[in-house]
Amino acid sequence: MAYIRCIGANGGGGTTPSITFTPKTFFDEQGIGSSGWVATDGTTNMSIQGTFASVTGEKVISNSTNELRMYFPVTGSYYLFGIRCKVDPNFTPRNTNNWYECSCIIGQELGGTQKDCAVVIDKNGYFALGTDTATVNSTTVNALDGNEHTIFMLVNAGDISLYIDGVLEKKVSITMNGGEMNNIGVFFNVADGWTRTDGEIYSVGYWQENTPILPYQFPTI
Repeated sequence: MAYIRCIGANGGGGTTPSITFTPKTFFDEQGIGSSGWVATDGTTNMSIQGTFASVTGEKVISNSTNELRMYFPVTGSYYLFGIRCKVDPNFTPRNTNNWYECSCIIGQELGGTQKDCAVVIDKNGYFALGTDTATVNSTTVNALDGNEHTIFMLVNAGDISLYIDGVLEKKVSITMNGGEMNNIGVFFNVADGWTRTDGEIYSVGYWQENTPILPYQFPTI
């Protein structure tokens, strides 16, 4: 498996072993068909609401016409969640200060305060972390720049980190309680259809951490 180094994780250039990640479920371009998307395990299918639109073997397309919402099963909250995607630059994000109502990139909303979180687009068009009951933790990275981005959300027991194109853009210290996530929404937070986002998705998945030694080596998606 190929990896990219997290910028700033180990500036010393030494031989410190790195945390790598084992795929739990991963959807790549090869699994994109004309009517659905199957993971690399050949078994797990993306759950689909709305009308599925795609370029076979290349990308899945979400827009205001097909109102596509997708999600796939996960086995808890403490994982690395990743997506490679492009948001439509003409998309209008939802105007809200509550993350569970924001336009979603990847994550799940569970009622109340639980072990849920998401990468969202804030009301000003920037990528953000949605944490706690409603908090929007914004970055300065424009989600509407028309560019492809590789996004990782690393959820640990005491913190949640957002990496965009290999750079740590936001880290939130938080202890979460309550129920675990059981599905991950893709351009949709699983709970509410109005959180869907317009754009293109090329790959998405989640991974388990292998070793507790820094720095991180993120998978290529």
